[in-house]
Amino acid sequence: MKKFYSYILLLFIAFFIGCTSDNMEIDITKMPDVETVVIQPGDVFGKTFEQTKLSKQESLKILAELKKYININKCKPNEFYEITYSTDTAIEETWTNFKFFPEGQYFYSIDKSTDNVITSEKLELQTTSQIFEVSGTIENSLWESMSASEIKPAIILDYADMFAWHIDFLTDCRPGDIYKLIYEVKTLEKKDTVLSSEIIAGQYITATSTNTAIRFVNSKGDEGYFDENGKSVKSAFLKAPLQFKRISSYFTKKRFHPILKRYRAHEGIDYAAPIGTPVSAVGDGVVTKSQYSGGYGNLVIIKHPNGYETYYGHLSKYGKGIKKGVRVKQGQVIGYVGSTGLSTGPHLDFRIKKNGSFVNYLTMKMPPTYTLTGKDKEDFDLHKQELINKFNQI
Repeated sequence: MKKFYSYILLLFIAFFIGCTSDNMEIDITKMPDVETVVIQPGDVFGKTFEQTKLSKQESLKILAELKKYININKCKPNEFYEITYSTDTAIEETWTNFKFFPEGQYFYSIDKSTDNVITSEKLELQTTSQIFEVSGTIENSLWESMSASEIKPAIILDYADMFAWHIDFLTDCRPGDIYKLIYEVKTLEKKDTVLSSEIIAGQYITATSTNTAIRFVNSKGDEGYFDENGKSVKSAFLKAPLQFKRISSYFTKKRFHPILKRYRAHEGIDYAAPIGTPVSAVGDGVVTKSQYSGGYGNLVIIKHPNGYETYYGHLSKYGKGIKKGVRVKQGQVIGYVGSTGLSTGPHLDFRIKKNGSFVNYLTMKMPPTYTLTGKDKEDFDLHKQELINKFNQI
């Protein structure tokens, strides 16, 4: 009896496979054919249709519909389109759908019905989101260490910018320092290109301190990065006014002047850098002077809130539109390194005053721009703890 049932079972399986094979053969003959064309440098978009199976008449129909949305003369290399042909007809092969994928997150779809009615629409590509948690140890520089871990350049720059108010990665990096970051990458499906990347939180750990920055959106919808105490990591002033080669002279009350040949106070910092290196305003403010000023040479002075003034001396030239009375933003280029005035070589003489007296910028405590309070602080603390736990596990 067992043999009989086994025989019946084998017959049933054979019958099922045979039916499935027949169906597969039928489906294969009806499967749509998809043609893909990638725009190459120098291509004329309309002429690329000559590479396809479309007739001239059908090509013109598609182009006419596509022109409702875009200027086809401005198509770029590596953009592409797909044409779907249906073979489910005994007469001839015909196209049923055309999709054009330009740069960005949108694409255009054109459909042709069985009775040759053409419709079209602009659609948005779906995105996939992936969270990355990475850490590493500094050997030579932040850039080299992160690049070795295959972190994308855009993320490295964002990470450096996030801590720009407290760490100068050109001078403050030390071998053995540790970086940690959690970031999100959104990728466009179909084109497999990165739509956006954003750091959720980051840490930079030295032998003496841990710097933390956590992205948070407050109840008003304002977004920023905050330290563990809920203070904005963005300070009123940048860490430095330029990406410099080296500090050639520090703040001191007694320095031997190389030109005057005598000791006198140097109440600023000299940043040695090539002529033409951009110089940025360290904070928001109003320009109160932009002119040649004796030993300072070409000088810009900016007045900031809370009794601060910054000086930028020996400039080779001023930034575009920089003149007395102009309001400037933090990070805006206000001039370029030079060697005007009493100077032995190209450098920026940078100084800062607090309530009328020069102070040492390198030792000055940088005030935050914003501190979370109330319900925002409570929500932030919960969000923070979750991310700190993740950092501890990386």
